Amino acid sequence: MRHRLAESLAGRYAIERELGRGGMASVWLARDLRHDRPVAIKVLHPELAGVIGVDRFLREIHLTARLQHPGILAVLDSGTLPGPGGDLPWYAMPYIAGESLRDRLAREHQLPVEDALRITEDAAQALAAAHARGVVHRDIKPENLLLSDGRTSVADFGIAKALAEVGGDKLTSTGLAIGTPAYMSPEQSTADAVDARTDQYSLAAVCYEMLAGEPPYSGPTAQAIIARRMAEPVRAIRPIRPTVPESVEQALLRALERVPADRFASVAEFAAALRAPASGTYTAPNAVLNRSSPVGGRAARRLAIAAALALVAIAGWLFSARPSAKAGSPAPRDSIAVELYERGLRAFARRTEPGAVEAIQVLGAAVGRDSAYASAWAALARAARQALGRGFRIPGVSRDSLQQLAVTAVERALALDPADPGAWHTRAEVATSVDPTDNAPVIASLRRALALDSTLPDAWRRLGVAYAELGDSARALTALRRAVAIDPGYEEGLAFLALGHYWRRQYDSASTWADSAVAVNPTFLLARQVTGHVAIERGNTSRAVAAFQAARRLATGVEVSNALSGEALAEARGGNLTAARRLTARADSLALAFDPPVSHTVVYLSQAYAALGDADRAMMWLGRYAPRGDLHFQFHLRCDPPFDALDADPRFEALRGAPDGARPAC
Repeated sequence: MRHRLAESLAGRYAIERELGRGGMASVWLARDLRHDRPVAIKVLHPELAGVIGVDRFLREIHLTARLQHPGILAVLDSGTLPGPGGDLPWYAMPYIAGESLRDRLAREHQLPVEDALRITEDAAQALAAAHARGVVHRDIKPENLLLSDGRTSVADFGIAKALAEVGGDKLTSTGLAIGTPAYMSPEQSTADAVDARTDQYSLAAVCYEMLAGEPPYSGPTAQAIIARRMAEPVRAIRPIRPTVPESVEQALLRALERVPADRFASVAEFAAALRAPASGTYTAPNAVLNRSSPVGGRAARRLAIAAALALVAIAGWLFSARPSAKAGSPAPRDSIAVELYERGLRAFARRTEPGAVEAIQVLGAAVGRDSAYASAWAALARAARQALGRGFRIPGVSRDSLQQLAVTAVERALALDPADPGAWHTRAEVATSVDPTDNAPVIASLRRALALDSTLPDAWRRLGVAYAELGDSARALTALRRAVAIDPGYEEGLAFLALGHYWRRQYDSASTWADSAVAVNPTFLLARQVTGHVAIERGNTSRAVAAFQAARRLATGVEVSNALSGEALAEARGGNLTAARRLTARADSLALAFDPPVSHTVVYLSQAYAALGDADRAMMWLGRYAPRGDLHFQFHLRCDPPFDALDADPRFEALRGAPDGARPAC
């Protein structure tokens, strides 16, 4: 494609590099030679161009080019690229040297309320200008909102309109769809007539995600999302994030109504309602019960976490005083507690620091509403254990308090329901942080969980890791395969199955499973990291660097240092020592802020130093970790391929050697 662009546009544009690739087009950075300015050139994918038709597409682009507004990304030029497979339409836009809203959400997950409102208002002004000219965007989503210098620009007018004119049958036959399911209005998803209120719905869905951390409706497939949208009410935001003003929630719920006539008359009216005082008169039939709270901002998160800790202390006292009073007794579940529990699980699954903070916050709120909710107690324990193990910083909570939270919460869960397999799985995780040098209690608890329910993919994954730590790689891979067989869409299981093959030096198999994990969830941090490590061992430096750069964009806290260390390792193994030293220095500086150091940070940073030939610095970092006998730490020393560079160093052998001189295999 680069050659085709350069050849066709020679003399007009100098093509520099590919900026990205989406479901509809690829985007290229180029220099407009006549005006000496950077531009972004978007080229429609061949399969899409064949469905839409070049003439229809260019007609819509020409109509879009007439839109004049500071918040609308202007069309500067357009044309076609000739080629053996047929002409490909393209158009040029100003290059925005910032990021998309999707990039920012991947990094921060939830935005400050003021930022979310400002972005929504900017986009609403641009859409209002387009609606005044009779143009409906039809595909408002975070990818199409570009952020730069505190301003928001709306991109990609025209493509969805051209798609709509094709008709659903042709699109279905190619696997393409009009709009993006998570942001698509109900009338759009059922192929009804659309107007400006469709854009209002989509913009409200984007604003909802900026505040709540996820769209109003989510699911594993487009069909599941559409089905939930048509059958379930929108969840209120304030029970989960009480910092959101009541007026904002009211405006969002109205803009997200299923029936267009129940929404605001215009997108401008919707934007104005976001800032207006709460009316107290609008009752949203499309929303779950709303609960207001006067607490806001960081204080709200700290209060929720402090409340969780207090509840754990009370639960511990009740448990010691009356350990079997209501154990195993069924109780009706509070609907909002269930919603908070499910939200906490999704936050926990992100494996990021903001996700851990949110998980502890909302799960604490769940057990606050329903103190007999065993599954919520178990999930709260796992969230605290995750924060401990990955070095996540929870505002106002010490590591000792997190450990207490994990232990007491899981015991509370088992007291309430000793037959809950999830609680036994959680006890296994907590046992790891209590004594990381002995995984016999871990394996025993996991076997108890699987005896109660053999279809728990996460328990099979954790059992696989435990077997690997003991040197039983055959049983480890069997358990990991079982996890993926139970749930082929289980991204963490796919990533660990890739690691299982990586540790055995089976890099082709590892690459296949890592690619599957990324395909299932492109924003899953671990999948990107595993892809990078496997690519290094396969000698694909450029792919490894790209994977770790993607991981860095997804990372927060100590995970940023880990991603930088991985990128440094890739550059060093590829021979780019200058870049490797620069990246390692940055990773080292960030890692020093975490004391005590996290095992994975020590491992990855020492591997980068080893690849640079700096064995002294590598050993210094390895020597900082305690306890030395941590089974998972020892497993990395024994089985991670990058540590081959230290095999001849007697200090390294002494660090990873077993007391009797024997070392389990990988």
